[in-house]
Amino acid sequence: MKRLSCTLGTLGLFVLSTTIVFAQQPQQAAPQGQGGRGGGRGAPFPPPTNLQVLPKDITIPELQDTMQAIAQGLGVQCTYCHVQPAAPPPPAGAAPAAAGRGGRGGAPPLDFASDDKAEKKTARVMLRMVNDLNTRIIAEVAPAMGRPVAEMTRVQCVTCHRGITAPRQISTILTDLMVSKGEGAALAKYRELRGQFYGAQAYDFSEPMLVRLAQQSLAANKPDDAIAWLKLNLEFYPKSSPSYVAMSQVHTRKMDNNSAIAALEKAVELDPDNAATKRQLDQLKGVAPAAPGAPAAPAQ
Repeated sequence: MKRLSCTLGTLGLFVLSTTIVFAQQPQQAAPQGQGGRGGGRGAPFPPPTNLQVLPKDITIPELQDTMQAIAQGLGVQCTYCHVQPAAPPPPAGAAPAAAGRGGRGGAPPLDFASDDKAEKKTARVMLRMVNDLNTRIIAEVAPAMGRPVAEMTRVQCVTCHRGITAPRQISTILTDLMVSKGEGAALAKYRELRGQFYGAQAYDFSEPMLVRLAQQSLAANKPDDAIAWLKLNLEFYPKSSPSYVAMSQVHTRKMDNNSAIAALEKAVELDPDNAATKRQLDQLKGVAPAAPGAPAAPAQ
């Protein structure tokens, strides 16, 4: 199985759609031609043809494992890359076929050898790039780090795709929407993606992400955008002291000292042990720094 390990190592990154199911042939749980995410080794089938990147002598079990890893990494089904031929019309007078039994009266088997889909063609380009990356990890990165090859992390589909076909960072998606369609579209997209993917690995819904977006907006002199990001963050993380600190910075930029002080007071309330936030609050209030060794003045 050593060769299988290498094969899986080369697949990842953008394996956007390779032969995403040369090996996922039908079973009761994953009917042939239906593009199931599972797969199995139930029904025998001919060896795959038209392999251009994967080893031509790859075994069926190896190929099945490989395709399952790709499908899970991208969150796709077999038909994402492979052509689903049209079912032939039933003979006159024949009884209706049972649905979902590819090759047994239902949808016909996928045409795994066909290159008609652009996704499959793109996948081959990505596979070759991934092969090159993993080869360089072994040949160049491991020696440079002085680590055994076996300890090196290999690029895999999930490395970038994280269960989605277009592996864009959520910060990029939201920023582009904020610029092109405005605050409403950007905030609605965040809620949509959070509702669909929260708890998965597809996107970063952690507390710091929207704070970073706010800081970037402020750096670009877009304080209103920054406030929108921070209010959205506080909707899901109402006890986020960093959000209130960032909000104070935005209000300071807008020359609204009272709102800046109120935001910092809330930040100190949520995180009373944060000395840096207390110092910022004192500065905004014009409180003189305490003499060395003297107790700090309490926040008002």
